[in-house]
Amino acid sequence: MNRMIIVGSPRLDGRSAQLAQQLFDACIEDCPDDGVTLASVASLDIEPCIGCGVCGRQRNDLALTDEANADPEEAEDVRRIRYSCPKEDDMVDVAEALDAADELLVVCPLYFAGPPAQMKALIDRLQPYFHSDLRKGELRPAALHVIGDGKNPHGWQPLADILGSALTCAGFRLTTVLDWTGKMTEDGEITADADEYDLTEEW
Repeated sequence: MNRMIIVGSPRLDGRSAQLAQQLFDACIEDCPDDGVTLASVASLDIEPCIGCGVCGRQRNDLALTDEANADPEEAEDVRRIRYSCPKEDDMVDVAEALDAADELLVVCPLYFAGPPAQMKALIDRLQPYFHSDLRKGELRPAALHVIGDGKNPHGWQPLADILGSALTCAGFRLTTVLDWTGKMTEDGEITADADEYDLTEEW
């Protein structure tokens, strides 16, 4: 079992980072034989998507090449895993870890009911997966851990909608939200259990 933890906070030492580290440590302790990857947008170089459409055209070119030079099953496998984007940054490594993950955990703070700009850049750069067939196959589980101070009147649903939409294209299904809003101190101490919500009917 391979797990990936994405930290969506621009801060390296905030509550999101500290909760993600606790989740990482728990994975190592509970399942020492499993693989765990921790990726924080605060330490990644990910440029925003500019909607150039190159990923879609490259997918089409790849499909034509595969159909001409390989049998259909082999061609489909290649299209499922090829991440095509003209930007050369850390998103290539993120995509590689996503492709290898059996389960995804996202720890993200609420910024005006949505993700911070750095996390939104990562989400938008999942656009190449939109042109893949991953959403048509068996979707892998994903959970969202929401961090906040309790002052956002709109809740976590907008963030879950944005994330769930993009993750489906990448072959994941957002199944669970754990709301830690108001349940962690500034130094990362957990003061109460998260409120857990089942989203399997939505995604």
